[in-house]
Amino acid sequence: MSTMGRVLVTVVAAAVLVAGTAIVVRYMYPGDGALAGKAPAGAEKATPAGQTPAGAGAVVSATDPKAAGAGAGAAGAAAAPPAPAGPGETAADDGMALLNSGRLVQAEVRLSEALRAGVDGVKGKAVREALNMLADRTQLSGQRLPDDPYSKTYQVARGDSVTTIGGRFLIPLELVMKLNRMGSPDLAAGQSLKVIQGPVTVEVFKKRFEIQAWLGDVCLRVYPVAIGKNNATPEGTFTVKSKLRNPPYQPQHKAKSEFRDGGAPDNPLGARWIDIGNHYGIHGTIDPTSIGKEASEGCIRMNNKDVEELFDMVVPGATKVTIRP
Repeated sequence: MSTMGRVLVTVVAAAVLVAGTAIVVRYMYPGDGALAGKAPAGAEKATPAGQTPAGAGAVVSATDPKAAGAGAGAAGAAAAPPAPAGPGETAADDGMALLNSGRLVQAEVRLSEALRAGVDGVKGKAVREALNMLADRTQLSGQRLPDDPYSKTYQVARGDSVTTIGGRFLIPLELVMKLNRMGSPDLAAGQSLKVIQGPVTVEVFKKRFEIQAWLGDVCLRVYPVAIGKNNATPEGTFTVKSKLRNPPYQPQHKAKSEFRDGGAPDNPLGARWIDIGNHYGIHGTIDPTSIGKEASEGCIRMNNKDVEELFDMVVPGATKVTIRP
């Protein structure tokens, strides 16, 4: 046989061998492209520990814990479901849905639960704004909604005054007048009044620079505040001792030259003082830029319009003030 003939026979034999191998693989491991770059099933069991099969660059070495951890972490990150909503966020969503459906009191209760659970961020801001708005349409409005357990109707009896009525329901006379749009404290027997069952309680959250005013299980108001520098604001539960309009400024351990008369434009206590004992109080300010900061010697500062409103809700001897970290 010539040399050319022997070459031709060799080429044909090689082609037949390749074709036969392809047919065997096709029938043993069906599926187009299913075996591209892969070893047959079970082949990985035969791979010596610590070695990577040739061409299997994606396989992680069983003896390299760092590589194994990285691979598992990448797979977990890709497959991890979104974190479930916390109780505060769930309550916030429920409350907003109730508000959108016009169920104001139910929305107020659920949003208050969200606030109590510590909802924060964008959703927390929306909850606080909604609660302030809802109180203006429910307990702090002149109307009494039929499903509002916190608002009541009172029929004035002979000899009643706004002071005695306020004392009966543990709310200040100023609030009785405000709820009923009264220009004077004069009353007539048989007159119908809107009242709420107090007392209103106050909670201060130092880390949030925030005061919350509560009536039972609903939050009526959320206000921004300033607190004491160097953790000077005490923590615990206190009782309102007294309250003053346009209080004089008489600082402890300071020169008399720093004293200021009540109502003076440079009086740092602002328009109101709510005494909680031991020279601590909640008061206004002539420096609104300090709100949201650690700025005082231990007292709690509020914007004047806010402390004026809170002043008309609290009752000496009845209102508790809880200051939290």
